[in-house]
Amino acid sequence: MKPAVSRRLFLLLVDYFAWFIFKLTGILSRFLPPSLLQALFRLIGTAVFYCRPAMRRDLMHKISDAMPGINDQREVARIGRQACVSATKPMLDLLIFGRHREEYMRGLHIEGWDNIESADREGRGVLLLFIHIGAYGTSPIVLTSLDKPFTPVMFHPEALPVPRSAAAVDDYALSLGCDPISPMFWAGDDTIARVRKSLDAGRRVGFALDVDGNYVVDFLGRPAALAEGIAHFACDTGAPIVPFSLLYGRSALEHRLRFYEPLSLTISGDRGRDVEAIMRKAVEVAESMIEEAPGQWMSWFGLWHWWSRAEEIKALHSGED
Repeated sequence: MKPAVSRRLFLLLVDYFAWFIFKLTGILSRFLPPSLLQALFRLIGTAVFYCRPAMRRDLMHKISDAMPGINDQREVARIGRQACVSATKPMLDLLIFGRHREEYMRGLHIEGWDNIESADREGRGVLLLFIHIGAYGTSPIVLTSLDKPFTPVMFHPEALPVPRSAAAVDDYALSLGCDPISPMFWAGDDTIARVRKSLDAGRRVGFALDVDGNYVVDFLGRPAALAEGIAHFACDTGAPIVPFSLLYGRSALEHRLRFYEPLSLTISGDRGRDVEAIMRKAVEVAESMIEEAPGQWMSWFGLWHWWSRAEEIKALHSGED
């Protein structure tokens, strides 16, 4: 079987398996306590880590490359195992929130609330910066429950390798109550206009930093190709950038929501220099989030792609010179 066909078949199976697990977990969540569901997903993620030796080796190499200070391979394996578990949990987070909203909110520990409040007071809208770590998928619903709704910019499910399961998760998330005006912006041709309109109205828009892009910036020790859209919006609108994370706690109903200090921005008018400065600061915060909870970051799997893509971009630009 050709590699391309084999990959498509694998992704199709993953998509249907994820959709099945999501539907099954929705049924189980009616009867099983969150702690037991969390243990089940921990078992699934651990099985994925150990049942795919090639993936496990690649994942551990990525972690070792990005975090050379960790010399103990047992610790590297622990982080990799946790990352596999974290990759399975976004759907579980939503289902737990849907069934146990009040308990979830009571178990939420909030840090840096003044940072989002001060950014709101500027009246220019707020650019919320996050990475795919912890319970990030539940954050639009959690912030809406805290009267701080935001609209995340997301890829449409049809643009993802697993469209069926992604659509099911997105539909359920919307049913839990996101920003009532603009629940989400699909990345596309009209994204710029819609984001600008929302910021002009003083609203909040969320951007993930750890996604494919064409901007080369040092990230976890090497140049990486990431999306820089948030930096351009900051240059165009003057909206403050407030990074945040929503990390898992000790139990299924304990989480820590942290708003970091707004990035210190000085817009000089030199677009290239300003975007570079913003991206460097954004990456610094993202790296600190990862260092705090490396096993909760599920984008380890894309790291080598961003590194190799950056080398391709740099080679292309050097050839043009």
